[in-house]
Amino acid sequence: MEDFQDTPTSAEVGEPEADGERSLAVKCVRALMERHGLPKYRQSAWLADALGLSYSQAHRRMTGASSWTLEDLEKVGARFGESLGQVVSLDAGRGSVRGIMSIGAARLACRLWVGEPVSQPRPHSLVAVNTGSAWTVLPAGEASEGVAHRIERLEAKPDESEARVIAVLDDDQDVTNSICAQFQANGYEARPFYKAADLASSARSQRYDGFVIDWIVGETSTLKLIAALRENAPAAPIVVLTGQVLMGAVDETEIARAVKTYGLSFSEKPVRMSILSATMALAFATPG
Repeated sequence: MEDFQDTPTSAEVGEPEADGERSLAVKCVRALMERHGLPKYRQSAWLADALGLSYSQAHRRMTGASSWTLEDLEKVGARFGESLGQVVSLDAGRGSVRGIMSIGAARLACRLWVGEPVSQPRPHSLVAVNTGSAWTVLPAGEASEGVAHRIERLEAKPDESEARVIAVLDDDQDVTNSICAQFQANGYEARPFYKAADLASSARSQRYDGFVIDWIVGETSTLKLIAALRENAPAAPIVVLTGQVLMGAVDETEIARAVKTYGLSFSEKPVRMSILSATMALAFATPG
């Protein structure tokens, strides 16, 4: 269990072998994510959620600046249905990937085992094509020349809809983590943020379906952040939290203007998760 150890050693600090191990781990994980259609701009955020890391910690793993454990590699592989051996093999053909089977007008979720590229597939066979964001299974006659892969095995699956991704921002880490845990239990992907700048940076490269944001982070209003998020995501539900209205620490009229201007929902602290979850579910169910 020492190949990708996370405990710093003298070798990790300065010797090339450890750098090589970290580099190999990154190559394995990136290869895994890419063959499952996870775009590069989403990989660090996905890893943060999968391993319970901050975005910064996950990004360091994905760039090789921080070491991996074999347990972490195993967890990442399991999320994609692959064993540790398949993850570290760097052999995309040995693991299964999610895909969409496209037959006429029908679209069906599937899992496939991708083989080698094939230049002249049999006319009536099915082939796999990587579109850059996902694998698609289609008749050979519909595939462009030179991009088709042989399919070693194919399993049709019921529709596997992707969970909604919700960003949660509060400088009280216990509150943030608790809200995220509750959203996770309700079937969402929830990503914790404790600084407004971190969420702003992440939102420039990562799509979020909804936001839960404390009105005051540190000692600063999040109004400017909310305005920027709304500009980039006009239909995404944004729920604003605060426990300071009754204490007179925040301007109630300013929050009211923001609610009207940016189409926000408002919830007072302490957070009542049943109401917060219902608010978010209703927003997702209502056409934008």
